[in-house]
Amino acid sequence: MLSFIIPFYGGANRELLDRCILSIHNQNLATDRYEIIVADEEGKGLGGARNNGVRQAKGEYILFVDADDYLFYNSLQQLIGLLEEHRPDMLSFEFKVTKNVVQLVTDNLIDGYKVYESGANYMLFHNFMGTAWRHIYRREWLNQNQLTFAEGVYHEDEAFVAKAYCLAGKTIISNRVLYAYVQTPQSILNNRNREQRKKRLNDFEDQILNLKAFMMTPLGDTQRKALLRRVHFLTIDYLVQIYRNRIGVNDTRKRIIHLKKHGFLPLPNAGYSNKYTLAQTVINLISKAG
Repeated sequence: MLSFIIPFYGGANRELLDRCILSIHNQNLATDRYEIIVADEEGKGLGGARNNGVRQAKGEYILFVDADDYLFYNSLQQLIGLLEEHRPDMLSFEFKVTKNVVQLVTDNLIDGYKVYESGANYMLFHNFMGTAWRHIYRREWLNQNQLTFAEGVYHEDEAFVAKAYCLAGKTIISNRVLYAYVQTPQSILNNRNREQRKKRLNDFEDQILNLKAFMMTPLGDTQRKALLRRVHFLTIDYLVQIYRNRIGVNDTRKRIIHLKKHGFLPLPNAGYSNKYTLAQTVINLISKAG
């Protein structure tokens, strides 16, 4: 039923990997219902490791779990019930940020879920986290659509997840808390090296450009509008990252000019939400001044 894919680097913490694997076994699934694939990156980064895992997978559905994270105890059964009943292309679940200590969830019950005719119908009106591990994917559908991760880059999830929503048929959004996201000082996102910060920004922009190119492929009207909405929000996220990484005035100005060149700025008056309208107003004023 399920292939759990855990990307693992040679220098990563083996104790955390063991904890992650144990949390999967603690879902109390029959042993013939799941497999665990610990996937090497082979010098191609997190995206390469995940792609390697997908190529090896045999399960009907795929769930990515980062090696330093874990699944809450016995939290998966109800989600498997939704997969078996509806057979969606994608299923989204909830997560909690935890410290580097195993925690149990006492309020881990389904509050509800909604079935959408397509992922694009959901993406057209909603925001979501562009993280691969927050979703369960039907393996055959992934392969049919040739959905893979960019390799050797940061933010490889962003384009992958947006394309997945764009192309998905039946999609389930669930309130079930399954995933424990562990924040540690050693994590990629907490690395403060200047060169890596610049590379993360470059890779983020490349993912947005990737989605812009994807919009030029044959897509339906709803798919195109939903993807465009996502690109607008990712542009805001990218500009926020530029500010947070404090890369300097000149570099910031160059990046804003580059966004204008590719048509990402000024942001349109789309009226997606009050927060978007506020961000759009401020960003357009700043970019105009720059």
